[in-house]
Amino acid sequence: MGFSLLGVFLLTASCHKNAVRPAAPPTSSQPASPTPTPRSVKTPSPELPPLPSSLPAPTLPPPLKDFVDGEKYFERGKYADAVRSYNQYIQQDIVTQFKDAATFKIGLALAFECTSSDCRARSLEQFKLLLSRFPQSPYCPEARFILSLQGEIDKLKEDTKSRDDKIKKLTDELERLKKIDLERQTTPIKK
Repeated sequence: MGFSLLGVFLLTASCHKNAVRPAAPPTSSQPASPTPTPRSVKTPSPELPPLPSSLPAPTLPPPLKDFVDGEKYFERGKYADAVRSYNQYIQQDIVTQFKDAATFKIGLALAFECTSSDCRARSLEQFKLLLSRFPQSPYCPEARFILSLQGEIDKLKEDTKSRDDKIKKLTDELERLKKIDLERQTTPIKK
């Protein structure tokens, strides 16, 4: 109880210190003018020089420029150029900040660029590389998801191939049985 009363006392005391007291009402001989209070006094701000009408474009360090170029190419759908720029960025040991993003985007660009099994394998290899080199990357969940989808696609293809092989074997066996049946019908029965 004593502690809370002390807190209330300190709070009200600090409020009274900072309170602004109103100015005395103007007398008939004084014109009514606003009296500046300590809080309403403004300090003049320094004048800033005007901005030039055209600012020069910021120059990026070469490694970062390669990454930015890769991003531009990727956004425009120029995936082969994006892969080239991202690879140039990754090969430089100076900057490592966006290497996980570049690795992920290379995987996507390869997947988007072509449909051959070689491109698909190279794309999946980039996602695996991302997971092994940058396990804390925010791109890892997407890479895992893509790899799991590809795994399901491969399993479905394998199942389809197995089913097609069974169908072919059964069709061949049916044809063989039809031939045997046809031969039986055409050969006379001996008594």
